[in-house]
Amino acid sequence: MSTVIHGRSATLLGSFGLPPFFVPAPATWVPFEGTSPQVQRPVGTALVGYGAVHGGRVRRTPHLTCTQAWNALGWGVVPALPGWLARLLAAAGVKMWLVLTFLIGDLVFCRLMNRKLLRMYPDVPSWLPCLRTRLTLGAIAALLVALFSFH
Repeated sequence: MSTVIHGRSATLLGSFGLPPFFVPAPATWVPFEGTSPQVQRPVGTALVGYGAVHGGRVRRTPHLTCTQAWNALGWGVVPALPGWLARLLAAAGVKMWLVLTFLIGDLVFCRLMNRKLLRMYPDVPSWLPCLRTRLTLGAIAALLVALFSFH
């Protein structure tokens, strides 16, 4: 399979991860009868719940040093921790705008860290970093739509 086909497949599959951001984000603006934070909160919580589940893939290659392998394996766990914390904060009743802001910061941090770690692997397709950036920006845009509805 060619690199172009791999890139298109990854783009298509990665794009399927964006609707769970974009469906609830505009719904935070829907003027439900008697709109109140209690009505708006479940939609925001659903958005945070999906946003908290962004992960990565750890790949082991023979050329990695012990430190690099440790970093790569550790990074397989790290993105879930702030996401889990965001979910707990939302469930605990922390203001949704604060939870969404935290989650946006987490996505930015994860993308920066992924960029650094992807450099360790010589077989990473050239299109993958751009795809990860586009998908992260898409997720952040959806979170921003919801964020501004809570102000």
